[in-house]
Amino acid sequence: MKRLFKGLRGHSPEASYDAVIIGAGIGGLICANLLARESLRVLLVEQHYMVGGYCSTFRRKGFTFDAATHFYPLLGNPATITGKLLRELGVTNGWVKMDPVDHFHFPDGSTFAVPADFDTYLSKLKQEFPHEVESLDRFFTLVREVYLSGLLTYFRWRETDRLDQYSQMTVREALDQHFRDRKLKLLLAADCGHWGSPPSRTSFVFDSMLRLSYFLGNYYPRGGSQVFADELALRFEELGGHILTSAKINRIVVRNKSACGVEVSTTNAQHYVNAGVVISNADLLLTLEQLIEPDHVDRERVACIRSLRPTHPCFLVHVGLKGMETEVLRAAHGYHWDSWDSDRVATNSFKIFVPTLYEPEMAPAGGHIVIVQKLTDIDYDSIEDWAGHKAKVEAYIMQNLERVMPGFTEKVVVKLSASALTSHRFTLNHKGAMLGWEMSPDQLGANRPALNGLLKNLYFVGHWTQPGGGITPVIVSAMQVAGKITNTPKALANSSPGLERSDNPGDAFAREDPNPERVCPGTNPFRVHHEFEKTNPGLSLRSNPGDAFARKDPNPERVCPGTNPFRVHHEFEKTNPGLSLRSNPGLKLANAFGVTKLNQRFRR
Repeated sequence: MKRLFKGLRGHSPEASYDAVIIGAGIGGLICANLLARESLRVLLVEQHYMVGGYCSTFRRKGFTFDAATHFYPLLGNPATITGKLLRELGVTNGWVKMDPVDHFHFPDGSTFAVPADFDTYLSKLKQEFPHEVESLDRFFTLVREVYLSGLLTYFRWRETDRLDQYSQMTVREALDQHFRDRKLKLLLAADCGHWGSPPSRTSFVFDSMLRLSYFLGNYYPRGGSQVFADELALRFEELGGHILTSAKINRIVVRNKSACGVEVSTTNAQHYVNAGVVISNADLLLTLEQLIEPDHVDRERVACIRSLRPTHPCFLVHVGLKGMETEVLRAAHGYHWDSWDSDRVATNSFKIFVPTLYEPEMAPAGGHIVIVQKLTDIDYDSIEDWAGHKAKVEAYIMQNLERVMPGFTEKVVVKLSASALTSHRFTLNHKGAMLGWEMSPDQLGANRPALNGLLKNLYFVGHWTQPGGGITPVIVSAMQVAGKITNTPKALANSSPGLERSDNPGDAFAREDPNPERVCPGTNPFRVHHEFEKTNPGLSLRSNPGDAFARKDPNPERVCPGTNPFRVHHEFEKTNPGLSLRSNPGLKLANAFGVTKLNQRFRR
């Protein structure tokens, strides 16, 4: 498959870079682009000959198959944080919006298609479950509130007591508290396979964030996942970055408790590359246990990380078809359940995805592609006969495809399957995990490995670190790390409408100034701190990136004396005409995610 980017192709990497990134998954690619955009000299090292990680493709007999990831929430919507970022990075590849978002097939033979418009979706739920109308209203009111608070907590690293009573709640618990109808409870958890864990071990907050993001746009990339990943690599090279593929990192060089370079092997040579910082988009345990010498990392911390639960691996069957009717495939598309218990997602459920419904060019003329995803609940280390395991799961899937679509087997042109071992072989993900560590309540926030802190100048991006797994959290991790390294406003500031960027975290603030050339009328960004502090004794803007304010209040329970945190917005606007703090954090953040209706709730 011809790739868009060049790579070093036989050329040695330079002796020194500002940053070396290990792993060219989407997290590594986004981080590389953001650092190169700030004029850092960056080397991106990938052990495979292709970039993209799980977001890649392969070809067989004229069919182009997505290796793993097949849907991309938000990325095609330029009004969202991630969609806007891709546009800023110059990504021009098109996106096909999915509508319906998904289909569910239930044990009783009934189906439910999820429309892409939220109001239509909610109305449809109420029509099908009239006895649960009030419960549905209460549930989705809570989902909206938890969604916005979750963005602040997990994507902006801002504490809020609004999540206190929900932070430890699972999807299963939330559904059981609100509903009695077993079919409705399954419907609202029927896509839980995308988390790689059952609802009883999946965070309600994280699930709410993804649930609402679907209605801001769920997309499939034109040309497939590889085209998207390759364009990110191309844009990185256009910014001056270097990509070294088919290369193995042997170790991260550590001196004086600081990461300062890497030792990397290619086909014909071994290279020692100095680095100002090292960023790992690779498997976290591999990084800590194999790439860093044991005496440089606290073994107890590594043991704690190893005790975390990974998500289930996802078994995949890729099928190329000839002569299969499109409408038959369209009707079979989606999640299939033969149990009413959503916790049996790894045993009684599978998903049929037909990418050629969105991008016909993925198959030869007259052909179609079917990709079946099935979580597997296995003890990875105890499996000795991987070929037998693979044959057994593949047979189960093919039997079900024939049951759902009679005559399916005789239309097959090519068929391949991928087990947890396959996923590990190509991506080196621990036990072939689908999305890093589980997004369970006890493995999020401070309980999930941080972006840095184990060693000076060593950072982590991807689904093994904060905030979590899935395309949007992975991109957020890359934005956060790039912001830390380049000393720019944290995380979403560069991509949130209404935020002004400066060279120093904490100097940016939201403005509603009609003059786009000014940060604050007639002054440089630092003046606003002085003006704010003069007119608001005891408060400061200096210590927090974005428009958040630091308090100088001896009472640690209060944000500002005797008031709710949002009063400072009003005080600031009264004394600083033309300026506003309302855009961040939370209020403008909601706009960036397309949830403008939630702003009013957050001002209470």
